[in-house]
Amino acid sequence: GRLDDRIALVTGAAGIGRAISEKLAAEGATVVATDVDGDTAQATAAALGGSALGLTTDVASRASVEEMSDAKEGNHAVEP
Repeated sequence: GRLDDRIALVTGAAGIGRAISEKLAAEGATVVATDVDGDTAQATAAALGGSALGLTTDVASRASVEEMSDAKEGNHAVEP
């Protein structure tokens, strides 16, 4: 697809965020779906399959965003 070998970070894994995640995955991107509700992020990643990753992240918190970045970097499954 157009986004093969790309990583897409989507904040908000429900509703519009889930739809965006699905579209990006369909185009070949490896999706990192984040949400303040970790169960929602995990459910979106599970629905996408492949090497999608779901992470609990509060984008209003710098510490939470840094933790998300560290988790993404440390997860070799997210490499495109």
